[in-house]
Amino acid sequence: MYHLHFNNIPSTQIYLKNNLELLKTNNENVLISSSEQTEGIGRRGNIWDSYPNSLALSFTLKPNAIASLTPIEVGLIVSQFFKKKYDCEIYLKWPNDILTNNGKKCGGILCQYIDSSTVVVGLGVNLGKLDVNENISYRHGLGSVNEFLELQAIDQGKISNELYSYILQNRFIDPLNLKSTFIKRCAHSNADVFIHEDGKDFIGIFRGIGDSGEALIEIDEKIQSFISSSLTILT
Repeated sequence: MYHLHFNNIPSTQIYLKNNLELLKTNNENVLISSSEQTEGIGRRGNIWDSYPNSLALSFTLKPNAIASLTPIEVGLIVSQFFKKKYDCEIYLKWPNDILTNNGKKCGGILCQYIDSSTVVVGLGVNLGKLDVNENISYRHGLGSVNEFLELQAIDQGKISNELYSYILQNRFIDPLNLKSTFIKRCAHSNADVFIHEDGKDFIGIFRGIGDSGEALIEIDEKIQSFISSSLTILT
């Protein structure tokens, strides 16, 4: 593994992607982490807000055998890591959000497919104590893995390194195991959800994921598939 940690950087993902070929001359497994991101990237071009006591990292990864399952696979391994390290239950929201056990968003995953051997994965996680402006609101609230944890810069680099190592060592080989594990970690299995795709809105019941990681939604007693959508859990 080749690891660079920055105290401050606009975006770990942009840095890794722009310098990918040079960085991979050191090692094919490259990790870029930072104590603070000023221009973090979220899904669909959104900005990922950076908070103290958080992790911001991007890394190279060989795609899952079914490439479109890679974000879900990463989410599952991340949840296993935090359970093992902090005894904290973390859940997933399709397709790439990480939620606390009370349904608040504490992390997100962004995968950029480079080629058949490389995906650049961006991961942002609110790991510890939050200091949040009361005027800021999020669709699923804002949470952290462990609200009592306070980190130093050296901790953020060290934990990022541990997390990446854990991901490399605990890949899902069997897609059926991945799918069944996702159902156990999914925060909205058999729950009412709102789906927005291609400018259209849908409401239905989340019934799981298909072979390529697509969401399977029951609408009017029929299953419909959604590949790349925005999902909101209805309560």
